[in-house]
Amino acid sequence: FGTTAYGAQAPSTVEAAATQAEQTTPHLTYEEALKKAKNHSVDLRDLQKTTDFLQESKEDIWDKVGNFSVPIYDYQQWVNDAVFAYTSAIYTTDSSMTKNKYATQITNLALEATLKSTFSSIIENENNLKLLKETSEIQGTLYEQGKTKFGLGLISQYQLDQLKASYETSKTNVYQLERTLEQMYMNLNDLMGEAVDKKYTLEYEVEFEPYVLPSSMEAYINAALKKDYSILLKEQAIEDAKFKQNYLSEEDNSNNKSNKFSYESAQRELKAAKQDKEIAIRNAYVQLQQAEVNYNQAKADLALAQADLKTAEVNYKVGNITELTLTQAQLGVTQKELALEKIVFAYDMQVFTF
Repeated sequence: FGTTAYGAQAPSTVEAAATQAEQTTPHLTYEEALKKAKNHSVDLRDLQKTTDFLQESKEDIWDKVGNFSVPIYDYQQWVNDAVFAYTSAIYTTDSSMTKNKYATQITNLALEATLKSTFSSIIENENNLKLLKETSEIQGTLYEQGKTKFGLGLISQYQLDQLKASYETSKTNVYQLERTLEQMYMNLNDLMGEAVDKKYTLEYEVEFEPYVLPSSMEAYINAALKKDYSILLKEQAIEDAKFKQNYLSEEDNSNNKSNKFSYESAQRELKAAKQDKEIAIRNAYVQLQQAEVNYNQAKADLALAQADLKTAEVNYKVGNITELTLTQAQLGVTQKELALEKIVFAYDMQVFTF
């Protein structure tokens, strides 16, 4: 969705400034930004340090007991304190490594989602800023024309004040969006560990491609639940509770009741989490279908605006309308293009999260 160019139309001041800015700022792809963000992420570094620590702990246990195998805990058994101590350490270390692996994957996905959202928001707002600047130029022209008309007695002071207010509002909108973009770039730079005031020309191409469910909804949900990290963490919590319930020290049986309650509670939590996830998947798929309808409607709206523009171009050539009216028709097309672009970016994020 680039800026629409028209034959024999000289570039505006806004377009010229944008072109110059693109030539002086470095380009940044989503893949490059994601690599920088992952390298800079404090959360990922902490998780890696945890992985290293757990691996060292595993090696320490190996050195002490000569093996590292998780004991069987499918049924209740009682062992002496010494055996209980080192086998519990073996289980806890192994379980912690599993949970840390899942947490790392969740953090990676969250980082990807945040970066996708940041990229699309910046590009959308940069395009919106171009539109606002062009709109402000038109409002300025209307105000200047209004001052001339007022001097000739063609409009009232009230009408002139309205034109001035519209022009001032348009300048305020430009200023506010510029500040918003500054904040967005600061957030992007913070994610990547770059200088806070650094700017880029973002390269992020997204195409609208309707999502096709690879199987029936039931089969898709079953497959999704088997690889969803939040569900896998719940399943690991059940295993942890099961171990505590079934692998017991001969010297201390004081926690038997609480261990049993924790195991049953973990099972209930997993069941509820699966139900919630199934509902979330079904709702998300419905939202995808709704977005596809919105996309088709936005395409139809754009086609109508383009047809209106062609009519305006013909009328301008024969002198029926002013250049200002033609420019307004051009902006109408740009508005519909940006509306379509917004849907495409949102749909891409919906497919990613689905």
